[in-house]
Amino acid sequence: MAQRQPVPTYDGPLEPAAVAALAKRVGLALVAVALPVAVGAFAGTALTAGSLSAAADATAGAMSGPLTAAQGLSWLFYISALGTALGCWVLGLGLLLDGLDL
Repeated sequence: MAQRQPVPTYDGPLEPAAVAALAKRVGLALVAVALPVAVGAFAGTALTAGSLSAAADATAGAMSGPLTAAQGLSWLFYISALGTALGCWVLGLGLLLDGLDL
């Protein structure tokens, strides 16, 4: 296996290795921030709804409607779920660019 070279920072033309490193960092940061908020919002919804199935129905209803319709914990869950999904996509882009080996 080839040894990994240090990833250069941006100092001129855009290189895939630099974009990959930045995308991985940003994606991991987004997931690290948004995922605990989503879990906490769902747990709060479960505590206020009284049962896990009622909480699942409430969050599914919030996710199926428009962003402006949700309120309170369901809105927080909606935003944090979108942030987690965005972080996963950006992290995946970074991993894909890192694996291309250009």
